[in-house]
Amino acid sequence: MTMVQLRPGLLMAVSGIVLFLVFLLVHSGHLTVQHDASIGVLVATDREDGLIQEVWQREQARPGRSQVLYGVMIDAGSTGSRLHVFKFRRNSEADIKLVSEKFESIKPGLSSYADNPDEGAGSIQGLVQIAMETVPVAMQRTTPIALKATAGLRMLPEDKAQALLDKVQRVFESSPFLVRKDSVVVMNGLDEGLFAWFTVNFLIGALGSKENASTQGALDLGGGSTQITFSPRDKETLKSSPEGFVRPVTIFHQTYMLYVHSYLGFGLMAARLRMMGMETEDINRSPVKGSLKSACLPAGFQGAFEHSGMEYAVSGLPEGEAGFWACWTAALAMVSRKIHQPDEVRQEPFYAFSYYFDRAKESGMIGDEGGSLKVSQFKQRAEEVCSTPLPEYPFMCMDLSYISALLQEGYGFNPNNVLMLRKKIDGVEASWALGATFRMLS
Repeated sequence: MTMVQLRPGLLMAVSGIVLFLVFLLVHSGHLTVQHDASIGVLVATDREDGLIQEVWQREQARPGRSQVLYGVMIDAGSTGSRLHVFKFRRNSEADIKLVSEKFESIKPGLSSYADNPDEGAGSIQGLVQIAMETVPVAMQRTTPIALKATAGLRMLPEDKAQALLDKVQRVFESSPFLVRKDSVVVMNGLDEGLFAWFTVNFLIGALGSKENASTQGALDLGGGSTQITFSPRDKETLKSSPEGFVRPVTIFHQTYMLYVHSYLGFGLMAARLRMMGMETEDINRSPVKGSLKSACLPAGFQGAFEHSGMEYAVSGLPEGEAGFWACWTAALAMVSRKIHQPDEVRQEPFYAFSYYFDRAKESGMIGDEGGSLKVSQFKQRAEEVCSTPLPEYPFMCMDLSYISALLQEGYGFNPNNVLMLRKKIDGVEASWALGATFRMLS
């Protein structure tokens, strides 16, 4: 378990209790939104007056109410489930600060229990217990809890995904936390990107400023999907982007036009399987006969790869057929002409996290605290690793080749673009969880 205490000088302030945690998403089913494209007006109203709002409002009106607030969020990803318990402090009606985060993760991911939903719910029960040990008993009844599943469950057959969600919902309902009917859901991929962008920019103090120039883009690479989100500075980006890629979002009385898209099947683990010949629609659904082969694996390699509860036999090609260029060709086939390339990314500053950070660290390009890398360094390191494999990481050639192809040939980043690789920002996990907690409490 990890308990992160934010440095006092860097506590994150949120202006106005009425604005506290307001993250109004234009595509949300809980919002009524009208957008006049000609003048850029965003009008949003929240129709939801359920249990959380009632309890929250009563708590706000109670004399002597607690100055401490908690929110519990579980990220049910394709490779693992991650618990985030956020603690906030209210110094005044106009001053709410993020104080700390407790983080815990478990493997495998919830989708690995597709054929055993009771066991899957049991894995989440352990995380709920940790949350109960973190949130004071007196505050648990007013502390909301939610689980949001990502690409792992999106790629399961609907009946199996729903069976897992129903079992977890029952676990939540037996807990002392504040639970609503939609506390356990499969999250929309666009929400994933938007919440991640919010988390990054909240933690670096960029939200609420008058100029969008202070915000940073967010690149998230999960196991099953990948997201890109940024606030365009060039009006041409707004005009030329495909329909649905640009959305207005109002945060703390300021409206941001955000470019956001999620690519299902382009996460790192799904990409491995696709580069070895599987179709996206077969991942997590159909067993494979025989061995999956790839030029990206060390020559003569034989092993196994497990993803979402399925194990695949994998093997490398003979000496002379494996190596970087054959691997790079397979990676290019994955992304070429399948991902939109906004020209503006060549100038936009971006934070990159999740598997971007993990593979950069494991391949020796950055340390535990993260660092800044040129996009071209992923390709350079891929060539090195493909030539001299890392025994402890047999998939590193494949992973770095794919990441490089995704960034340069997929999204269209310039090789000299610099990315900021982080696992944490100011001691808090760089992920969508904080943004989703803000939305849950709004």
